[in-house]
Amino acid sequence: MNDSFSPLSIFIAESTAYRNVKPEFLHPMENVSIPLGREATLECTVKNLGNYQIAWLRADPDTGTLLSVHTNIIAKDNRLRVTHNNYRQWYLHVKDVREYDRGYYMCQINTEPMTSQTGFLDILVPPSIVEEETSSDVVVDERNKLSLRCKASGYPTPNITWRREDGKELNLGFYGGKRYAGTQTTKVESEYLNISQVVREDMGAYLCIASNGVPPSVSKRISVQVNFRPKIRVPNQLVGATKGTDVQLECNVEASPRPLTSWIRHDQVILLPSHKYQISEEMNSYKIKMKLKITDLEEKDFGAYKCIAKNTPGEKEGYIRVYEVPPPTTLSVPVKSTSSSTAAYNSPKRVLTGE
Repeated sequence: MNDSFSPLSIFIAESTAYRNVKPEFLHPMENVSIPLGREATLECTVKNLGNYQIAWLRADPDTGTLLSVHTNIIAKDNRLRVTHNNYRQWYLHVKDVREYDRGYYMCQINTEPMTSQTGFLDILVPPSIVEEETSSDVVVDERNKLSLRCKASGYPTPNITWRREDGKELNLGFYGGKRYAGTQTTKVESEYLNISQVVREDMGAYLCIASNGVPPSVSKRISVQVNFRPKIRVPNQLVGATKGTDVQLECNVEASPRPLTSWIRHDQVILLPSHKYQISEEMNSYKIKMKLKITDLEEKDFGAYKCIAKNTPGEKEGYIRVYEVPPPTTLSVPVKSTSSSTAAYNSPKRVLTGE
């Protein structure tokens, strides 16, 4: 009998052949992107691992830390865990990832020489407003320049978008010699929002919104107050009325900051709310409608009235004159009888006229 074909010799030959088959990676290691605080999983797939072992390492140029051998964690980090699927797929789990976890990771087989492959773990960080470098509420005089800044951190670098809270268009005009398309738009993508010449219509709340594809997006509300001296428009400067009736006077005011307002009669008396003088105001942003109702007109009520608005930038007056209108008079108009038997006239009817 030939001993070369004994079971023992066959086993030894197979074992030797098996040891001579070196493991290899089946495909490149994929890079992984994961939001901050989540669990990241890096994978490497190996063929013919046999008695060789897998090790995981940090592979950054300035960091060569051994993390694990087989399923044993070497690094002092309880966030790390290694698992495998039938010794073929090997996984490095990193829970609650932080920014310093960003970098290159190596999956290594202890062959001679070593066999390895590398993948990159990218940590995505949602945007955050950098308050100390971002504008706060601002007060600016009309016709001056205004520059608002919004600084945000995050990874990737956040994009900044500006818009008005009320949805109105942004009035950009000229800035630095550059004219923006149409000079009006509902949003601007830039760290800075520049308005070359502020007008009262620019007053309101502005939102800077930071986003980088990693939820959630964040925003900051910045209030812009535009100061300007009062402007008064009087819809009716001459108002006619009859004694004993009521009359209402109106002045439309635009001013910021909110002005002190008053009504002054022709004899320089400042009018105060009373049964005789009913004073009210309707306010909408920087616009105020001043109303003065004079009841039961008397002779002394006819004449000039002033509406006054005064704030820090200046003062303005509007004038209204109340004149007397004679009461309606009556005329006697004869009415012909419809009777065919007489040409006599019936009693006259009363007719109101404006004379």
